[in-house]
Amino acid sequence: MTAPAIVLSAPLRARIVAIAERAYPDECCGLLVGRDDPDGRIIVSRLVESRNMRTDRAHDRFEIDPQVRIAIEIELRGQAERVVGHYHSHPDHPAQPSATDLELAFEPSLVWVIVGVADGRAGDVNAFRLDEQQGQFAPLPIV
Repeated sequence: MTAPAIVLSAPLRARIVAIAERAYPDECCGLLVGRDDPDGRIIVSRLVESRNMRTDRAHDRFEIDPQVRIAIEIELRGQAERVVGHYHSHPDHPAQPSATDLELAFEPSLVWVIVGVADGRAGDVNAFRLDEQQGQFAPLPIV
């Protein structure tokens, strides 16, 4: 599988970082809305924040509010944009998919943007997409 690039503007990236730092020591989460361009890149145009529904394990798990997902899917009906992925943070862990992330990856077309946050300060911001044939995440370049 050839991995496309994800286009994430500096302001959107900064917003994800701010959300991740604000949520620390818990995981933040939200949706990425955008479109595919003719070159195969995934263009992120906006973020949709969600509260983390995993209040029992918010420090190491996330779940996007289903009402947030339903509302944005309804809003996007008939439009060129779609939900292209989601973002979440890894408090005091690297910005790499965890075993739990792999278990919960049931939409292979979605991009996973992960922010590592150590002691309340965001570090790496990385993107991935599930490679179903390999049964693991493949990194996506962020441009």
